Amino acid sequence: MKCRNCKAELEKGATVCPSCGKEVNQEQTAKESESTGTKKIKTWQLVIVIVAALVLLLSLTVVVYWSIIGVKSFDEGVQSIVNLFTPRENNVFYKDSYSVSDKKAMDKREEVVATVGDQELTNGELQIYYWMNVYDFLNNYGYYAVYAGLDYTQPLDEQQCPEVDGTWQHFFLDDALSGWHNYQAMALMAEKEGMKLDEAMQEDLDTLRETLATTAVDNGFSSIDAMLQSDMGPGCTYDDYYSYMKVYYTGYMYFSDRYNAVEITDEMLENYFTTNEETLKQSGITKDSGNLYDVRHILIEIEGGTKDEDGNMTYTDAEWEACRVKAQELLDEWLAGEHTEETFAEMANKHSADTGSNTNGGLYTDLDKDTTFVDEFVDWYMAEDRKAGDYGLIKTSYGYHIMYCSDVEAEWIAAARDGIMNEESAKILKAATAQFPMEVTYKNIVLGVVDLSTSS
Repeated sequence: MKCRNCKAELEKGATVCPSCGKEVNQEQTAKESESTGTKKIKTWQLVIVIVAALVLLLSLTVVVYWSIIGVKSFDEGVQSIVNLFTPRENNVFYKDSYSVSDKKAMDKREEVVATVGDQELTNGELQIYYWMNVYDFLNNYGYYAVYAGLDYTQPLDEQQCPEVDGTWQHFFLDDALSGWHNYQAMALMAEKEGMKLDEAMQEDLDTLRETLATTAVDNGFSSIDAMLQSDMGPGCTYDDYYSYMKVYYTGYMYFSDRYNAVEITDEMLENYFTTNEETLKQSGITKDSGNLYDVRHILIEIEGGTKDEDGNMTYTDAEWEACRVKAQELLDEWLAGEHTEETFAEMANKHSADTGSNTNGGLYTDLDKDTTFVDEFVDWYMAEDRKAGDYGLIKTSYGYHIMYCSDVEAEWIAAARDGIMNEESAKILKAATAQFPMEVTYKNIVLGVVDLSTSS
């Protein structure tokens, strides 16, 4: 390329001629550049290339991510991406699943997940509350749970719960945290008021390690922690269980103290019944519903007998008389002593053959005319003018029963009393938890996995 002015040779791209010092014609430079085949890439073209590369890289990343989390459809995949950029509220639904590997549960066991006052709850301790809550629910409402669709042989975090807008894991976790809050708040109230555990509770705590060690050996476990982790998941240790028991005992002590201090007057019972009369009537309770009875008994089974070809047992008059004499002697022994309800309960625990009541002093509560006990048993407590403190001896197909009437109360009064006490219980909990609120960091929560189908 030459300068148009002085015809001197110019270097490629020169804008000023070194010979004459004049500017080079830009239009000429551009045309000559085109003639040599060199061409500049425009900015917008470069942007398109970069964007296309980024889109390709992002697409590959999304595909890999979907593969890792096991996405089963395009819509599910899109929702998973939306979830990544949608802030989660700090509640029990913060995570779709809190289940983790055994190793992660162990690694995170000391991480704090909640606080009440100056007390902290770790993942290891939470596991105790969570799994104890699961077992308690299954023991008390197992039939309902199965009816509601719970399959305890499958992971709880993969099954929707009809009680919440989430899984059974969300349901049990929420209850577990509430349980810890209630007991921890009441334990702090007890501490604030200078309350101390009674001797029996303190002794249970003092001997807890020894008790668990014996239980572990008896059940074939190598250690306490191994036994606890089989039922409470990895990450749970003896220290976590001890903390659980101490908080439970202390909170329960405070609750019982306040609960037992409630005094219910006749006026309160009348007011409650009047206010809730329609609701009670729907449950079949009116002022004409009759009485409820609390009864203790000691069963002396008849011995001997002959079995016929149909498997039925028959007894001789002598065998029946021997049974009666034994029962009468035991009744006379009780009458010769203090003959209080307490001593009757002690005798029932020692001598009664009824396995349904011989660990609680022979006691059955809230019995009425429709209770499905043998007729002679029902006829005794339903007798006209039956009152607390009455005792007697009756014969049934099982043998002879020494009977003791512990309490008689009109059904409407019992219902009103229960309703009032439920309200008082709620007030006790509300006052404690209001004074000591709970803060939870849901993102820190992890739960070890327990196979309920094989758990003891």
